[in-house]
Amino acid sequence: MQRIIVAVGGVLATALAAYAVVQSPLALLVVLGAAVALLLVMRPTWSIYLALILSSIALPAFLPTTFEVAGLTLHAHEPFLLVGLAYSVAKFPASRRANLILLAFAGSIAVALLVGFAHQNSLSKILYDVRPLLETAAAVVIASRVYGTPIAERCFRVLGWVLWISAVVTLAGATTGLAVGGRTEDASLTSVTGDSAAATRLLTEATFPALAVLCGVLALAIANRIRVRDSWMLSTPALLIVVLSFSRNSILAVAVAILFAMIANRRTGTFIRGSFIVVSALAVFGLLVALGPVLAQLPGGEFINTQVQSYSDRVVGGLSSTVQATDPSVQFRTRENSYLLQGFLSSPVFGHGFGFAYKPSAGTASFLLDYAPYFAHNFYGWLAVKGGVLSMLLLVASVGSPLLRSLRETSKTSFALGAAFTAMLAVSVVAPVALSTNSALLFGGLLGALTAATDRSDRVEPADEPVRVFASQ
Repeated sequence: MQRIIVAVGGVLATALAAYAVVQSPLALLVVLGAAVALLLVMRPTWSIYLALILSSIALPAFLPTTFEVAGLTLHAHEPFLLVGLAYSVAKFPASRRANLILLAFAGSIAVALLVGFAHQNSLSKILYDVRPLLETAAAVVIASRVYGTPIAERCFRVLGWVLWISAVVTLAGATTGLAVGGRTEDASLTSVTGDSAAATRLLTEATFPALAVLCGVLALAIANRIRVRDSWMLSTPALLIVVLSFSRNSILAVAVAILFAMIANRRTGTFIRGSFIVVSALAVFGLLVALGPVLAQLPGGEFINTQVQSYSDRVVGGLSSTVQATDPSVQFRTRENSYLLQGFLSSPVFGHGFGFAYKPSAGTASFLLDYAPYFAHNFYGWLAVKGGVLSMLLLVASVGSPLLRSLRETSKTSFALGAAFTAMLAVSVVAPVALSTNSALLFGGLLGALTAATDRSDRVEPADEPVRVFASQ
């Protein structure tokens, strides 16, 4: 418990120090350099916890987590990620299988990188493309090496605190109007001015981690490998964060997690429990809709009604083909996929390399002009354009073996990791988890941990061990 408190305190101290020197890049470098040096000398393990926290936590907007240093955007978690990488490599050995999986993943990056250099693509755009994948690879290394150690157990407990803090901040943003870091927008699919009566949609750094946790817990519950009452410390904040994101991606992820549990367990009871959970969720949602007039008379009832109505309109109603035919975000992704297909067909084997603009600039916003031509919401189409079939085959080689093994594992941890990682792979068709600098650590961490968890070892996990988040050692 003491170490967790110190780690959380380190996050707050780092954020406050960064806020104080945000106007002075030189002072910021001095502060970050001193913090990294101190961690290296005194508590190198803290760097792993701080990288996890700073990449996964939802914070008020007045606490910045990104800074401009010499023209380069620096994320607060990145120095700690580098320290954690160096420490884990020096301290913990990796298995031969983990090295092979890392080599395959790194190979998929290397192909697109070398092709980008060969085509003399812009160096700044190459860096923009490869940066999150390098962080993903770093997370793979760390997770695959520390899995099964006390560090991994503490990371799990830290994640519980991160989810609860993020849930409180996210709820404050939805109820009080507190400015929260990340994307805050109208939950309406039709309003472009942000002045509709819809709820506020909050997409923070905690959204993907919360979704992954929710998918893992849900899969365990459906497979009857965990009691629901033992998981509420994780599932409650995760569910709140996911719901307030008003994202249709969450429906896809949850559906895939349920399917994973059914395929892996292959028992009638699993199908019954999965069906029961789906029907129960729909019944609760329908009951909230029906009780709208009653809730409106109660304190906080209007807020609940607004959330329910917005969720019904955007998430549930947004799944229909009629709505998607006029939804700007869906149409934008459709155009992206068309450009991706053209780019892939023009160089299917090796791709065009990192730093290649697969579509023309559009719009007037800075992102649309400078970065949108290089970024895509479909991770697999994006990688196929950048590195061709060769990069795609190497990616499949890196993720395929751990996933297939997780379907046959008896360990709860392997099962939950497999469900969560499969869900993130599915979501990456429309929202590339590995291409965000923050969620890249989630993608890599899941792959690395799953690799270690399915690496035929002598570790034994009690089947009835409850999930404890806030327990101290």
